[in-house]
Amino acid sequence: MAQNKHAAQEQKEPLFTKDFLLAIVINLLLATVFFILITGLAVYAAEEFAAGETAAGFAASAFVVGALCARVFAGKYVNFLGRRRTVLVCLIVYVLAGLAYLWVDSYAMLIALRAVHGISFGFGQTALNAGVFAMIPRSRRGEGAGYYLLANSLPPAIGPLAAIQLTQRYDFWAMFLAVTLVSVAGLVFALFLKLPEDSPWRTSLREKLTLRPRDIIEPRAFKISMVAMLLGIGFASVMTFLNGYARSLDMVDAASLFFVIYAGAVLVSRLFMGKIQDRFGDNWAVYPAVLFYIVAMVLLAWAPNQGVLLVAGVLAGFGFGSLLPVLQAIIASDLPAHRTSIGISTFFILLDTGFGFSPLLLGPLVSFADYRFMYAACAGVVVLSLVLYWLVHGRHDVLQGTARRTPRSGPRAKDDDGASPRGS
Repeated sequence: MAQNKHAAQEQKEPLFTKDFLLAIVINLLLATVFFILITGLAVYAAEEFAAGETAAGFAASAFVVGALCARVFAGKYVNFLGRRRTVLVCLIVYVLAGLAYLWVDSYAMLIALRAVHGISFGFGQTALNAGVFAMIPRSRRGEGAGYYLLANSLPPAIGPLAAIQLTQRYDFWAMFLAVTLVSVAGLVFALFLKLPEDSPWRTSLREKLTLRPRDIIEPRAFKISMVAMLLGIGFASVMTFLNGYARSLDMVDAASLFFVIYAGAVLVSRLFMGKIQDRFGDNWAVYPAVLFYIVAMVLLAWAPNQGVLLVAGVLAGFGFGSLLPVLQAIIASDLPAHRTSIGISTFFILLDTGFGFSPLLLGPLVSFADYRFMYAACAGVVVLSLVLYWLVHGRHDVLQGTARRTPRSGPRAKDDDGASPRGS
């Protein structure tokens, strides 16, 4: 009875607060900068520094490597540093990095700057995400995650478009100026943002400075994060190889529309997928989305015409695009507040690992066979992710929605260090 009363009270808590809306906007701006530069930097490195294909590609992906390194430390230290303070500092670095691109005069300097830019993104996004999941009412965790990550559905469409238009109409300086202005806007919004803080209590300086495995990886988030890593491998094949695949099929126009359609599908799916998760349970959100994703990859491997390619974009949006907030909501709902940062960081560490390094594995598949074989193999990887989800979570998900998950009792329930059971 007490639990039902608590859930009813929590359901009445507002979701769309000023700080929640500000966080959505800041998240959108952070991601927009990422997608503008990930699109334009490879061409910039090739033209300005005569970089080969591998070196030019690394100029773009060095950002992801920096972000991945940052997440190793961010999960623990954003709580000590303060979530709001971390977001502000990282956005200041974002602004300075945008300006610094205008004065880069060597390939080595470009790689170093990309890594620093990625580190600021990794710390800032981890702090922002942890704060947002702490402010979302537990009974609306899936819905809130969907709305918050709704912002991430637009940058994959507007970022590449902005990069292409700015560099073609003007030059690379216009692209760098644009990302600087976007970063300034994010910093201004962050000045008015308040995030729930969860600084560790009764902790010695030695404890704060010590970095142990459990400060990097949250064991309770690891299995779901492995699912995300497999899903990320599949989508990395789309981001990295779709353009070359479309050129080989003489479907370049369809490839350009693919990401616009994908972004639209993500936008639509995130409006309702979280509500389905909250009301009916995790499985009702995950299983259909993964099946859509599998069909999308199969259609990419087949792709007899442009229409099929565009249908694959729609299904990928309803599949991979809707799964990211759903999986993060599962993690956040299974953890006490003071472990949320590390849990979300674990999610992105594995997702970035799958996304960032899979092109090194998938490229040889294209060389060995062709693009169709590679996409068929990725469809198999997504099937494997479905099996893994069922093993680690799906078969145990007997709860009817995240609203019935019980938060841990007390202001700071014990975790793995002195494990006390979940509040009943």
